[in-house]
Amino acid sequence: MRISKTIVATAVLAIVSGAAVAQSIRIEPGGGFSFKFGRDDRRGDVEGKRASCEVYARIAAVQADANQRFRCGLRGPAWSGDVKAHFQWCRYVPRRKIAEEQRSRADNLQRCFDRLGDFDDDRWGR
Repeated sequence: MRISKTIVATAVLAIVSGAAVAQSIRIEPGGGFSFKFGRDDRRGDVEGKRASCEVYARIAAVQADANQRFRCGLRGPAWSGDVKAHFQWCRYVPRRKIAEEQRSRADNLQRCFDRLGDFDDDRWGR
């Protein structure tokens, strides 16, 4: 059974941000980029690192898209929508740093979303 990438991306974003997400963001798998280490890359022997970096890069792209879509105004290399750049960066940093970077982007996005408001706010007159 094949799960929709939109559903997976939404679920991952919700898990990473620690909040429920009503919207979904569709990302195209790979975008013309292969999530593989080169033959001469010693890290290529570690399948878990490759898989971890693939997931990291896809989440980073979803987060960057949300930043643009909701006009959060967050800037810098962490907010690039370039999946390849995120994958390449991930290859050479410890997993702890990868988790910190994901959490930082998720926290920044959540602050942006909080400023946008929610249907639960009193201003909606329910």
